[in-house]
Amino acid sequence: VVWPSPGGPRSVLHANLHAACVVLSLGMLGGASAQANPPLWPPSVTIFSPDMNMTMVQEQVDLAWMTNGKQGKGSPFGQFSTSHFAFLFKPGSYSVDVPIGYYTQVAGLGVSPDDVLFDGPRGPHVPCDYDPQRPGALDSFWRSAENFKRSGDMLWAVSQASPLRRVHITGDLALGEHTCWSSGGYLSNSVVKGSVDGGTQQQWFARSAEVGSWRVGGWSTVVVGMDGPKQHPEQCDLRTTTCGTSPYGPQQTVVVDEVPVVAEKPFVSVDAADTSKFSLNVPGVRLNSSGADWSAGISIPFEQVYVTWPGDSASLINIRLSLGLHVVVTPGIYALDEPLRLSNPNQILLCLGIATLQSSNGNAVVSVLPGADGARVAGCLLEAGNVSTEALLQWGDETSEGTSSNPGFLQDIFVRVGGPTNTASAETMVRINASYVVGDHLWLWRADHYDSGNSMAPIEDSITMLGELGCDHGLVVTGHNVTIYGLAVEHTLKDQVVWSGEGGAVYFYQCECPYDVTSEWADKGYVAYRVDEGVRSHIAYGIGVYTYFRDHEVWMETAIRTPTVVQRSIVQPFLTFLNGHGGIRSTINGVGPGVGEAGSFELQFFNNDCSWECR
Repeated sequence: VVWPSPGGPRSVLHANLHAACVVLSLGMLGGASAQANPPLWPPSVTIFSPDMNMTMVQEQVDLAWMTNGKQGKGSPFGQFSTSHFAFLFKPGSYSVDVPIGYYTQVAGLGVSPDDVLFDGPRGPHVPCDYDPQRPGALDSFWRSAENFKRSGDMLWAVSQASPLRRVHITGDLALGEHTCWSSGGYLSNSVVKGSVDGGTQQQWFARSAEVGSWRVGGWSTVVVGMDGPKQHPEQCDLRTTTCGTSPYGPQQTVVVDEVPVVAEKPFVSVDAADTSKFSLNVPGVRLNSSGADWSAGISIPFEQVYVTWPGDSASLINIRLSLGLHVVVTPGIYALDEPLRLSNPNQILLCLGIATLQSSNGNAVVSVLPGADGARVAGCLLEAGNVSTEALLQWGDETSEGTSSNPGFLQDIFVRVGGPTNTASAETMVRINASYVVGDHLWLWRADHYDSGNSMAPIEDSITMLGELGCDHGLVVTGHNVTIYGLAVEHTLKDQVVWSGEGGAVYFYQCECPYDVTSEWADKGYVAYRVDEGVRSHIAYGIGVYTYFRDHEVWMETAIRTPTVVQRSIVQPFLTFLNGHGGIRSTINGVGPGVGEAGSFELQFFNNDCSWECR
């Protein structure tokens, strides 16, 4: 199998790359004894069935919302809550509304999204009832919805780390509410029969989807592998890259026709013949694809899956992993004194309810070892502790070669240094040393604010200051042929991203530079995105870099550094000045427009290869 090269000739292969030997290894890992099926779920997991009293279902989801989502003036309620929830719905119809707060996952348990139907007035949704600008939906993080059908319209007013996956919406999808500011977001493997309204979204990323129409929001939207334009040729803004204006000023829509390589996120389902039995589904790899794909892939019975309980130790979980079991991490906070080690090919680590894996001993929390080709890590929130660590997620080492025929995947992986505390630290959040790894939705966040002990206190009472929350880099990539869709890195204290592997590709990048640094930071030449000298092949679409140098006048010389041969492959980058002091003098390698407080240039685009009119 030939791995698609970014910007190069495209293979026509659309195939499941898992050969018979891979199927065997997924089904017969190790020699572990059979696990219970159904498993013993902890209280943080609730299984609903359509024959339940809908009033009781509504009361249960409302209680979680009051704990982790209740809105009003001031900061969001439950942003650093210790409560986590997974609401899993068996096939059938549900006439309920499900507001989704922090650390809450709503997921259907069908093999297809159409197996679980929500037909209540609002269904699963994320509202925005805060003061529209302070914070609006700017802090609506760490929640998810997936694998169901919504009859009617759907509201998803979120920012980062709030994926919407594998959904079928018969009406319209709104990505904002009122005039609430928002800064997201991520949609994939979904069908929206009506329109998508981008609302106030500063940036948005969509992959492998079909939509009726799309009204873009703020500055930049990146869409990869959309099927809608083929069926609605009048939608020029989704058929070709366009530049123009939105209600919020200049904007661009960056269009890439096909997804070079992808596999959808693993998911849990119940058996059609016996809905008390559970399976872990692992969708296959697709090359050069477009549109949604709801095939289940390989189905692994839960007899081969270890289901954790909050409080499980790293050593206990690692014993299960070493025996070859796949692991489903249930909602909760896990203090880990050693990394969870994936050592078997095609091994799955799937977190439910935005389960938090917390470093407690200066250790990584997830380590994918050499030889674990095809491994998948999905749905987890990784958190730095008070003892600094080299990397919170480590994929491979200098001996890891990976394989194009069986790539590894990181899906819905969120990492934070700080937030619950202002004393955490980590040198790097994610380090990828192996080749042929695909990231699909990563938010790597050095916190700009933290828990002051009063969940309703204004954010200004708990802002991160210089000297707190040490973190050099969000992402470091040394492996070759690494591809990432939907990447966001914010506020780290050196280069946000450092990439030295060949054949790298990034589709959508959102970056806020650190608020709390001094001019010394800029004098050292740090940038938002660095491709090392010597790299000959790298491509990136829709890189967006923001500045809000809150405390000092800081002028970055340039936002992006690459070898000259790579510069033209950085497609449609843009800069924006949010507030504060100073700014950025140029876009990439000292060329292209800058932004800053010294003039009216608050938003600038560069390397535009776009149509300025719909044709």
